[in-house]
Amino acid sequence: MKEIRRMDTEELVENAKNLEVEDHLLLSGWVYGFTDQAHRKIHDLLEEEKMLPVDFSRSIIFYTNPSPAPKGGTAIGAAGPATAQNMDVYLNEMMELGVVATIGKGERSKDAYEAINKHGGVYLTAVGGTGALLSQCVEEWETVALEELGDQAIRRYKLKDFPVTVAADSTGRNLFDIGKFKYRRF
Repeated sequence: MKEIRRMDTEELVENAKNLEVEDHLLLSGWVYGFTDQAHRKIHDLLEEEKMLPVDFSRSIIFYTNPSPAPKGGTAIGAAGPATAQNMDVYLNEMMELGVVATIGKGERSKDAYEAINKHGGVYLTAVGGTGALLSQCVEEWETVALEELGDQAIRRYKLKDFPVTVAADSTGRNLFDIGKFKYRRF
């Protein structure tokens, strides 16, 4: 198993092209968080040639819709990853806006892997079903745009040692194809 590295979000943005499939990171710093409804709204704004509510250059998107914080507990309720493939239709567009990395769960489409390769980005996975545990890695959060979407609004999250694995790197490799190959040998 590869060594687990601590990395802040700025360092990840600067070094995305140097990360490799199966690198394990404890990620700290600010990321945006939202899923399909906000992606659709951003797409519509671009189509209408309207101003976007957020500058996505050099950013990281965490696909999540968290639950409210429990009383006397963490800063946020469960904050687990959403299925990344649901956002694949928007990925190339978001990377053209400057998104460098995304965090989600599960395999992505061929088009998504091609967009990641084309833009020199990475796809990071977090373990699905661990939202309550992962919420302990969220120090603070705030709604920053599209508040009218309710729990689908765009938020910013300050992560601290958030565990992720590089599932697709800028060379075009992805963990899911590699994993299938490894396990076919058994």
